[in-house]
Amino acid sequence: MPVTLVVKRRGEPDLPPVSFDGPRVVIGRGSSCELRIPDASVSGRHASIRANGAQWSIVDEGSTNGTRLNGEKLSAQSPRRLESGDTVMLGRVEIVVKVGAAPTSSANATRELALQLVARSLGEAAQSAAIVVREGPDAGARLELKKGEPQTIGRDPRCGLRLTDAAVPPIALELTFDGARVRATVRDARGQLRLGDRALDERETIGWNEGALLFVGATTLVLDDPLARALDASAHGEDEKVSPESLAPPPQEPEVSAPVEPEPDALAEAPELEPPPKPERPPYDRRRSWRGATIAFEVVALILALAVLGGSAAGLYWLLRK
Repeated sequence: MPVTLVVKRRGEPDLPPVSFDGPRVVIGRGSSCELRIPDASVSGRHASIRANGAQWSIVDEGSTNGTRLNGEKLSAQSPRRLESGDTVMLGRVEIVVKVGAAPTSSANATRELALQLVARSLGEAAQSAAIVVREGPDAGARLELKKGEPQTIGRDPRCGLRLTDAAVPPIALELTFDGARVRATVRDARGQLRLGDRALDERETIGWNEGALLFVGATTLVLDDPLARALDASAHGEDEKVSPESLAPPPQEPEVSAPVEPEPDALAEAPELEPPPKPERPPYDRRRSWRGATIAFEVVALILALAVLGGSAAGLYWLLRK
């Protein structure tokens, strides 16, 4: 049963999935890996996915930064069973596993995936390539290729790379560059076009790799592709040791639920609230009122009596002094 792998790096969109149906898929930065991942946090031979009947398992091959299955770090050389939907982390790179029927991807598809990873790392520097005339009457001439801008090669003055070789057709080749790979379509095969030792047919489209020689008439052309050179160079670099904290998934912000507003109908149908009842005044007590008046009268009488007594004492004192 085939296994499909979806490669992604944090903060970047997913890459096209690739599918394998062999007994073992070696994943790493090395050029001999079936799935090449040109990221410095991935070891040259980082991990392998192995088939056992209809089941698949993941094995860490003694990598520098380890392999994690659904967040759990695996011990080296200890197989763990894979299920569809599992997530495998190799350094900074995440791979989502899908088990099931799928057409097997070609070697070109896995190479293009690796080139796209390099292109994202290089940014603007990966947006160009060039065709160079290595041998022939126009040796040294150069045609710069830009992403999304088709170009032609031939003897016609309107060609992007005009050749003066009489054996070259007016328009021999049409080139396209998608930022990761150069493709050449044969427009006229009368110049006996060859890619390496293989003769090319008219209307045939080929992928042109870095350093590959293309012959037309007496002219030799070569592709100068900085992207492919960067991919090859990545296979020989040293592993980048990354901290476990940088590999942890980013914290998820808690979801804040919006307040629920009552529907207008519910408000309209809500019963009106009655005002609270007023406190009742205590009943009038005539006896309590009479007692209060009596006490007040007695206090006033006492004050008057004291005043009279004080006046009498003062008069008596005045008479005695006389």
